[in-house]
Amino acid sequence: MKKLILIASLLFPISNGWGEANENYTFSDYTKEILNKGDWILRSGYTFLVPQFGKESQVEMGRYSMPTLSFSYLVTDNLGIEFLTGIPSEINIYSKTMGTEAKLASFISLSPNATLQYYFNPKNASFRPYIGSGLIYSSFHKEKAHGILSGANFRLKKSLDPLYQIGFDYVINNKISLNLDIRKLKTSSGAIATDLDKTIMGSNAPPQMAYSMDMQPITVSLNFAWLFDNPKKTRERRIIDKEDRVLQKRQKRKIQAIKRTI
Repeated sequence: MKKLILIASLLFPISNGWGEANENYTFSDYTKEILNKGDWILRSGYTFLVPQFGKESQVEMGRYSMPTLSFSYLVTDNLGIEFLTGIPSEINIYSKTMGTEAKLASFISLSPNATLQYYFNPKNASFRPYIGSGLIYSSFHKEKAHGILSGANFRLKKSLDPLYQIGFDYVINNKISLNLDIRKLKTSSGAIATDLDKTIMGSNAPPQMAYSMDMQPITVSLNFAWLFDNPKKTRERRIIDKEDRVLQKRQKRKIQAIKRTI
């Protein structure tokens, strides 16, 4: 009989006391909420660029990769705004007709971009695909002419262009996810070479040469993602943790009291 009383005393306070303190929201429910409105997602990893050019392009480009970093802010549980940038590396371009043997120029590109994202699955899903569209701003630095253009002044035009995005996060735990992100870019940048009389063409050189770029590359990013809770969610977590500790202490005292009476 005493054993039955002890078991009943242990079970009743846990179910009844916890229900009174959190009748609509328990800690187990809280931990299932992977993403919420107001959360931030930091994604960091490596991005690989696969060059693609339209029919009008007069140049080709080598493949390259770079570390990238992005921040996403959840406007709602399913709608986010992301800002991405990367550590730039040197890019080489070649003559389309002569191939990689005819290097024309090199440059460093800074291309920060912003996208509006929509996440499909419920906020507590482990697999969370999304799509996005936005804008990419491309500026170019340290342009340098090579090959037959050596000695010329080579410049690329800045541009603001659309981009399209698809990807997914796969949740490892409440804070860390794996991410795959694919973007399709279409840049309207062009290039112009001047001072051609300083090249091997000499005095017979034209005043300038314009190059149609028509770049339409695809980028593939492999990332780790970290979730940062919004302040309201953090306060709720602390309140629930505190209530949980109080109930555990209360339950422990009851168990000790029952043991003394047995």
